[in-house]
Amino acid sequence: MSQGDAFAPGDALHNVEILYVDDEPHRRDMMRRMLLSLGARRVQVAETGPEALKVVMGTQCGLVITAHVMKPMDGIQLVRELRAVANYPRALVPALIIGDPVGPDVVTAALGAGANHFLVRPLSPAKLYERIAWAVTDNRPFAVKDGHYVIKPTRMTLPPGATKAQLAARQ
Repeated sequence: MSQGDAFAPGDALHNVEILYVDDEPHRRDMMRRMLLSLGARRVQVAETGPEALKVVMGTQCGLVITAHVMKPMDGIQLVRELRAVANYPRALVPALIIGDPVGPDVVTAALGAGANHFLVRPLSPAKLYERIAWAVTDNRPFAVKDGHYVIKPTRMTLPPGATKAQLAARQ
């Protein structure tokens, strides 16, 4: 898409109920409005990880999007808690983490906790829509590791010198 092209979302999100988690009120409100404008069926918001876990366990939720940096529980901890085997079948809800540019160690930790993807701010509506549509149709199998579901690693060939975390952060 070139700079002059307008983005018009399709209908991939019309049946998706999203939970957005962020401890910053302005970002919560802005993201809720953006997600609704992209065609999400419903957007719930939560201020903390513990509150988000209660929402996921108690309501219909097709996707969790969480900020990386939050207190008292950050986005990686939230996804790890969500993916606990005891939370099945809710443990398998797709989860995206959004954050500022970070090093490969943080992206690796996010994916190791079971996140479907780590998105880097700033996010365009087109990129956000693309990643949400991808996450809700992500059919990679889960595996259980240390009592938590994680996405089963796939075999991929990396370019010389590249790490999986670097590739994930670029996508």
